[in-house]
Amino acid sequence: MRPPCEIVQRDFLRVVRTFVAHALSEDGFSQTEIASNMNLTQAAVSKYLSQPVVKTRLASEIEILTNKLTEMIRSGDSDADKMVREICSTCMRSRLGSTLCEIHQEKVPSLKVVNCQVCAQLLGGSDDDLSERAVVISDMVDALRIIEAAESFVGIVPQVRANLVACNRNANSIENVAGVPGRITIIDGRARALVSPQFGTSHHTAELLLDAIDTWTKIRSCLCVSGREAVVKSAKKIGFKVVTLHDPESTATKIIKAIKNAEKIPGKRTTYPAIHVPGGIGVEPILYLFGPNARELSMRCVNLSESIK
Repeated sequence: MRPPCEIVQRDFLRVVRTFVAHALSEDGFSQTEIASNMNLTQAAVSKYLSQPVVKTRLASEIEILTNKLTEMIRSGDSDADKMVREICSTCMRSRLGSTLCEIHQEKVPSLKVVNCQVCAQLLGGSDDDLSERAVVISDMVDALRIIEAAESFVGIVPQVRANLVACNRNANSIENVAGVPGRITIIDGRARALVSPQFGTSHHTAELLLDAIDTWTKIRSCLCVSGREAVVKSAKKIGFKVVTLHDPESTATKIIKAIKNAEKIPGKRTTYPAIHVPGGIGVEPILYLFGPNARELSMRCVNLSESIK
């Protein structure tokens, strides 16, 4: 139980931080400024500055990375995601048949005996499950950007707030469905997802999507919006095949069961079906919109929000 991450933490990341801290200190940055730019505590920076800059077998890779990170900080282009991308990219390259891979096999000789290819398989896209999960998350991120950029989207956000979920073709449980923790809310008059999409959240909408896939085989995403009359009417006009339930239902299982009793149900291969759940006493009407993926669904929903008079 000695994964390469053990070496990354001890022999790679620690050295990278030491090199960057020393480089910034030599440029005249204070410990407080270094800590702020590296997302570390001042105490941690003090520790790294007290350590000597010792070159290891990873020296060439670390030197190139250190120069990139230091220059990003100097230029003010040191967003956390950009720095993490550079660090992880260098680490992954080194794990693919390079220095980190070599060091790891020396630390765990049995890996060399079996010609270990775990990193190559996982990082190279050979693991179908990981690859498909990455595609789903990327799809969700694109969809949320589209929603957040649309000024009109707030017009279809229900009082209980909206949520978006998506999955791949092999999803068989809520843990395989990505959603927005805390839902899509409204801040300063704009729709906002305060947390990045994650798998295993938004249980109600995720469960509804999984159940609905049995009814409509081409769908892979669901977005819940306001079910007031104007929204439902506009949804029909732009191409959603809406089925309206007779009575309010609160659980995914009951909603799907109620569909089967509806007078007219969209065909099994419908790409953009929708379920309108009417409101009741103290219950807000909700419209569940479905699509082939989160990005295309979000674009159509933005068109929906713009079409409402």
